[in-house]
Amino acid sequence: MSISLSGSLKDAHLSEVLETLRIQRASGTLFVSIGGAEKSIYVKDGQIVFAKSTEHDDRLGETLIKAGKVSRENLETALDLVKKSGGFKKLGAVLVENRFLAPKELFLGLKTQVKDIIYSLFLVEDAVYRFDPQLPADVIQLQINIEELIREIIERIKQGD
Repeated sequence: MSISLSGSLKDAHLSEVLETLRIQRASGTLFVSIGGAEKSIYVKDGQIVFAKSTEHDDRLGETLIKAGKVSRENLETALDLVKKSGGFKKLGAVLVENRFLAPKELFLGLKTQVKDIIYSLFLVEDAVYRFDPQLPADVIQLQINIEELIREIIERIKQGD
C-alpha cells in the first residue's frame, strides 16, 4: 500500500508515525532529518527491516566496538579492505570473512545498530520526516516488530539508558 506521510516530530511523535506505518502495512523508507544528519528507517509490510544514519556514532563498526565485539584495530583493517574492494564488499562481510566476527555476532550487531538508531530518534523533538514508498532492493531485511521495539525503547527511556 502506498501512503503519503510527512511532517515534524514536534507535531507527531515517532511512535505515532511508526504505528501508522504498521497499521497501513506500508513498505518504503522513512527519512528523518535532524539538523545536518539524516536517519532512514526501512519498512516492509508494516515492519521495520533496517535503519541507517549519516552520523558517525551510528555506524556498524562503532556499534560493534561499543558492544566489545570487535577491536578498533580489526575494524580499521576491515575498513581498509572495504576501501580496497572499491566498495563492492560490505563491512559486515569483511569482518566475517576475516574472522574478526562470527556471523551470529554480525546479525546481532546489525539488530543493535538498527535499534540504537531508532532509539536515538525517540529522544529527538525537533526533526522533520517524510515517507517514501520506495524500498531499496538491496536493503538488509532483519524483520523487527514495531510494537515490540516501541515497548523496548520506552523501557530503555524509563531506565535512563
